[in-house]
Amino acid sequence: MVPRRSDWQGFLLSVALGLLAALVIGVLLLIGKSKLLIVALGPALFLAAGWLSGNPRLLCLWGLMLTMPLHLSKLFTEFSDRGGGENALRLEISDVFIAALAGWLLWDLIKRRRRTLHLPLDVMLPWMLITLWGVGVIVLGTWRRLAAYEIIRMAKAMVLFAVLVNELTTRGRILQAALALTASVTLQSAIGVLQLVKGSPLGLEKLGETSARTTEVLAVMSIEGGSVWRVGALLLHPNIFGVFLAAVLPLAVGLFLYGTGGRHRAAALAAAALGSVALVGTYSRSAWVSAAAAFTILGFVLILHRRLRGSAFVMGGLAGLLLAVVLGVFSGRIITRLFNSQESAETGRKEWRIEAGRLIREKPLLGWGLNTYASVVPEYSRWSRRAFEGWTPPVHNVYLLWCAETGIVGLALYLFVWARLVWIGVKNLRIRDPGLYVISAACMCGLLAFTVDGLFSFSLRINPIMRVFWVLGAMIVAIHHCAATSDPTEAAPVPAGADD
Repeated sequence: MVPRRSDWQGFLLSVALGLLAALVIGVLLLIGKSKLLIVALGPALFLAAGWLSGNPRLLCLWGLMLTMPLHLSKLFTEFSDRGGGENALRLEISDVFIAALAGWLLWDLIKRRRRTLHLPLDVMLPWMLITLWGVGVIVLGTWRRLAAYEIIRMAKAMVLFAVLVNELTTRGRILQAALALTASVTLQSAIGVLQLVKGSPLGLEKLGETSARTTEVLAVMSIEGGSVWRVGALLLHPNIFGVFLAAVLPLAVGLFLYGTGGRHRAAALAAAALGSVALVGTYSRSAWVSAAAAFTILGFVLILHRRLRGSAFVMGGLAGLLLAVVLGVFSGRIITRLFNSQESAETGRKEWRIEAGRLIREKPLLGWGLNTYASVVPEYSRWSRRAFEGWTPPVHNVYLLWCAETGIVGLALYLFVWARLVWIGVKNLRIRDPGLYVISAACMCGLLAFTVDGLFSFSLRINPIMRVFWVLGAMIVAIHHCAATSDPTEAAPVPAGADD
């Protein structure tokens, strides 16, 4: 049998990619750039695998969801010691997959497979208006470079949002995004559980594991008169990992309640089980409260859907049993963390809130400018930079942080974007398709988890969590658009394994 031309092309392509990969590996190992090796070669090999698999576009969607929580990046500028905003010009590993998906969308336009792009301006315009605070700093302010970094990051967030809104145009593709995001939870949670079992770092600091020094500090500063091991997976810090789980675990539970097959339900159950254990292991009180709020709302919303009501009670009972087991095993540690936390940590956070209040009172309407908080606050603090070894901690309240930098006007824009996405999620509760209903409801609960967490942290100003926020928002908008452009009376389940 004579091989087809496409077979020869695939064979030659795989050989060429293999030789290129070997060359790149050799060069990077010779110059000792192991982190650059992962950033440059990992996505490239992933794309090559996708090309050879016959569906590189779908594989890129999975790649985006799996790498989205990672902070792995290549810095092109010097790293700043200012917290609470973007502190360098960087290429992140997830950017590769965003660019690939954007390229396919552009190719669709060129080939006229699609006429236009769906751009939700009611969400995007207010967000981009906030960048004007950064432009003002660049033109008139002192910290121009930091403002420019933040503008670039906010623009990248909008590209991610727009790409996913236009990529997730069918039920099958939306399901794939949800499954991929659940797989990301499973991967990070498995790493977190391994850290919990081992009781020490896994040696993956270059991939985003909490540094050994930070781990030691957290161990002795979390509870009074003792130490506790806190896990952070590959998300830099236990609190960041905790809010990631609080926002995305509802999706895993939702897919478990409404799956399209045994494999999907088993995968979702594994994510929920591992995620619950890892969430406890973060010892993040803000994450626990945020997760509790998200799951409470999710349970109420699922009961509202007539076709999901029965399964919600049955599967919800199983999920509750799982949660009870986890809480029973870790009850002692949870009680210790809740009622025996170090008072000094809360004292520090109170002082940071007082400092933020001073900045807001000084410039209440328009604030100090985008990404300027950590640069301005030392002048209003009774502590010096030396107290934090060169790193100025931002206020652990994202609302105060936004208000200090962009004033009441900017804070209103932030809240409008947030409220608009949640409102679209509320409107999606009219969708009769149970699959789309569950995914949208879970994503909406994830956004609501951020509203609670924002009272205790600035996680939304950290790259991985900002991406999670916009991915959940994009899925809500994509589901709304998909339901609006399809038969409103159709209530068929999402096809298992469908990808278009």
